[in-house]
Amino acid sequence: MMRQTLWLVLSALLCFCAPLQAHQMKTAITKLLFNDRSGQLEVMHRFYLHDAEHAVKHLQGKAADIHQEEAARAQFAAYVASHFQLTLNGAPLQLKLLGSELDGRHIWVYQEIALPKAALKTLSVRHDSLMSIWPAQINVVNLEGRGPVRTLKLSKPAPEQSFDFPATAGSAP
Repeated sequence: MMRQTLWLVLSALLCFCAPLQAHQMKTAITKLLFNDRSGQLEVMHRFYLHDAEHAVKHLQGKAADIHQEEAARAQFAAYVASHFQLTLNGAPLQLKLLGSELDGRHIWVYQEIALPKAALKTLSVRHDSLMSIWPAQINVVNLEGRGPVRTLKLSKPAPEQSFDFPATAGSAP
C-alpha cells in the first residue's frame, strides 16, 4: 500500500511539474515579409509574454509591468529594435519601429521599411534580442514573399546569418 501511494504521489508530481517545464525553451519568431502590395518590408517579432515580462523587469527594474504599462511595452519594443538589424548587400537598412501589441501569451513588435530598390543579393540578419539575458535564447527568422519560405535559426554563438538570393530574385517589381 505504501508503495502504491508513493507511486501515485510521484505520478501526480510529474503531471503537475510537466506544464511548469513546458515553457523552458527560450524562443522568439520573426517574420520578414516582402509585401509587394503595401510596398513595405514588414518585420513582425513574436515573443512569449512571459519572457518579455522577465526581460522588462531585468532591463527596467522589478516594478515594470508590461501588461499594464504602455511605457514598459514601448521600452521592450525599443529594446528589440535595437537588437535587430537587417543589412542588404552590405548596407544597413534603417527600419522604422511601429510599436507593439499584446496578443494572448505573446507580445508582438512591428517594424517596417520601404521595399529596397536594390537587387537582392544578400540579406543579412542580426537578431540577438534576449541573448544577453538568456544565453540559450533562439531567435528564428522566417523570410516570406521572395520564393519559398526560408528560415534562419540565430543563437548566441551565431546571432547573425544571411539569406542569399539568386541573380534573378530582384527586389520589388
